[in-house]
Amino acid sequence: MNWINAFEIICYIIVAIFLFDVIKKKNWNELYMFISAAIAGFSLELLAVRLTEIYHYSNLYYIMIGVEPYQFPFFGGLMWGAVAVCAYKLAKKFKLSPIMTALLSGFFVVSMDLLLDVAAIRLSGGFWVWEGREINLSVNHHTFMSVIWVNFLGYIFETPSIIYYSEAYWHRNEKSIIKNIIAAIIIGLMSVATVGVLSFISLKLNDITDEWFSFIAFLILWIYIFIRLIREIFLKRKDIKIKFFDPALTIFWLAIYTYCIAGLAHLGVLSAMLVYAVFAAFLFIGTIMLTLINFEKNYEDKKEGLSR
Repeated sequence: MNWINAFEIICYIIVAIFLFDVIKKKNWNELYMFISAAIAGFSLELLAVRLTEIYHYSNLYYIMIGVEPYQFPFFGGLMWGAVAVCAYKLAKKFKLSPIMTALLSGFFVVSMDLLLDVAAIRLSGGFWVWEGREINLSVNHHTFMSVIWVNFLGYIFETPSIIYYSEAYWHRNEKSIIKNIIAAIIIGLMSVATVGVLSFISLKLNDITDEWFSFIAFLILWIYIFIRLIREIFLKRKDIKIKFFDPALTIFWLAIYTYCIAGLAHLGVLSAMLVYAVFAAFLFIGTIMLTLINFEKNYEDKKEGLSR
């Protein structure tokens, strides 16, 4: 079995575990968010490969949708949905403002993607191929080890827009399942429009600035959110409680990061780029630890609510 199909199977399994957990716990808002993000994922990917023509996907996947060569692997859209919710579940532990919760969710997604995409464009001939881009380990204002910066910037647009729109809608406390599903679809399409506009602007500014815009914008956003995250952990350090709170969440992130680390090690990227190897290990350990912690005040509040 090649690396592409191995990842495809892993993703179907962890999405199934995720959905089973959501339905079992009756976390319906998370299910609606999954629908929104999956719709956005399918739409954005199919539109991107068709309209931009700057990349295309491998034909090795078991299940694909779309017309060749503008195909997209089916599991990819499901993963857009699951990863958005799983990132949100990490971010909401900190009880930040709606905009910071949304941005922090995007941070968790794109941080993982800094590992996954580097491996993905190399394993088994590439999960996808960037047209006219040489595959190397250079890090400059054009690419991060051959992945264009606007790709990473897009994740900071997409996931936060889903989170922000979803939380804003939830304040209505709508009980109708049909209305909530319709709202989830609309939120997904709103995210597509938001990402489309912001990505179009980014690409135009990239043309003007020789791709400096995406590079600088991404670094500023990533570093700012990272500093805010470290600050929140420091401020809440006395309230931290470590426990296996959410097995499905831990399994999800553990599976993705383990695959990324294994793939990068297999490719020799980690041994060739020791600083990147340390960075990858930090993201891996840090993310898994965040799945295992909760803040004691939140935990006590939850127990108190259950006892009423």
